[in-house]
Amino acid sequence: MTFALAIAAFAALTFILLNIEVIYTYRTQGTHYGWSSNRDPNRTLSALGKRIKNTYSNQVESAAYIVPLLVAAALIIPDHAGAQTAAWLIVIGRLIYSALYYTGIHGARLVGFGLANVSFIYIAVNILLAVS
Repeated sequence: MTFALAIAAFAALTFILLNIEVIYTYRTQGTHYGWSSNRDPNRTLSALGKRIKNTYSNQVESAAYIVPLLVAAALIIPDHAGAQTAAWLIVIGRLIYSALYYTGIHGARLVGFGLANVSFIYIAVNILLAVS
């Protein structure tokens, strides 16, 4: 997987997670909720609703460090096969993380989190080695 494809896959996963959150919100709050500026600030979310919201929020937060790294890798080490594999593993790790977060099984999502972060570190180290 090239770095550009990894960025595109990461963006697609983020888009899917956003749509899951929107559809779940509309399903539980009604379609008027999305069009109303008078939303109830005291609404309570179910446990699943909180996990869906947190999964998307975490994905957006992870984009702040994953996307710049993938862009840097595409510019600095574009032909590094190991780093390209690690980019694929970041996307797979984030996908696993998201799916396991939805289950609510405490700690299960750490498998995906760890896979993505170890892969992130591998790419970062290879970028640093290439520029030093």
